[in-house]
Amino acid sequence: MDTVVLILAALVLAGLGIRIIHSARAEPRRRMLQAYSRQVGLALVPEIVPELSGRIHRRERAGVLGSMVGLVLSVAALVVTDGNQNLGNGFLIVVAMTVGSTVALIGDDSRSAFAPVAEAPRLARSAFPGLTDYVTRLHRAFSLGLLGLATLSYIAVLGVIAINPDRVFDDVSVRTILWPAGLLLALATAASLVTWAAANALLGRGQPADTYIQLAWSDAFRSTTLRSLIEIPGIIAATSSCVLFLSLSEAISLPVPGSIDEILAGSFTIMGPVLIVVLVSWSLTSMRNRSTMHFLRRLWPQTAIELDRRRTRAAAGGGDRPDDRADNQADDQADDQADPGNRTQASA
Repeated sequence: MDTVVLILAALVLAGLGIRIIHSARAEPRRRMLQAYSRQVGLALVPEIVPELSGRIHRRERAGVLGSMVGLVLSVAALVVTDGNQNLGNGFLIVVAMTVGSTVALIGDDSRSAFAPVAEAPRLARSAFPGLTDYVTRLHRAFSLGLLGLATLSYIAVLGVIAINPDRVFDDVSVRTILWPAGLLLALATAASLVTWAAANALLGRGQPADTYIQLAWSDAFRSTTLRSLIEIPGIIAATSSCVLFLSLSEAISLPVPGSIDEILAGSFTIMGPVLIVVLVSWSLTSMRNRSTMHFLRRLWPQTAIELDRRRTRAAAGGGDRPDDRADNQADDQADDQADPGNRTQASA
């Protein structure tokens, strides 16, 4: 393993440790809670701020710890397999950190969902919301689409290697094809089944709440958890294709100008950055309010309409920022009264 990579990994690990210490302070926790409040479009009611602040801090800590575990495990795997010969190993480390962080967040959020509930009067829904109420159709389709495209890409590459035009792939070993790209694709396929089962298990659990604002915030956290869960197969699948293309472009050494070697090597080299752009674009899209507030429009439609009205008036009036004005929008609909569009009722 390259010493430079080990040094960089140690520096990243130290930075993540500093982040955990910093996020434990009151001011960073307050800023994180305010940012999340604007992201999901819900108000910070004073009565539940301590509870929300603690939950946001636990989520932040779990995400960072998951990233650290993913970093350590991926670097250890590369050391054992002598992975410094592959350009795609950097992507393996990044995806391991991403998956580790996501799994840790899911574990933290699921803990409250599966915790024993005390016998006490609380709100209940007449019907359980489904995955479509928390995750947009585009988000679900994009993750499965990446998995499908990765599978087709792998099959196409195997076909080209089998044909072996001009004996371009004579130096391509089985290890280049199967490790780590093939393993990642298999993991992505398994992850799609596991995430489907985990999502259904989470959706099958109740959401204990004493007030409507508590139930709305529970929906917000559940929506974030399910979006992260749905992303895992797509991220792993896209990384699998990226690593495969980079490995093959590296295996074709010194192509003759104008030959099939050069065309294939150039194609494989370009496809890696293209997939990176796709992943980054997807990440940015998933952070837009259209995705983060999808649950609000589905489960709390009147609250979402009022939020849109206030933001429109704030933008047209040129006064306070829409995000600042929106911090109070849930007080009207989700604190002491039900949203008429929500399937929620009082239950003993």
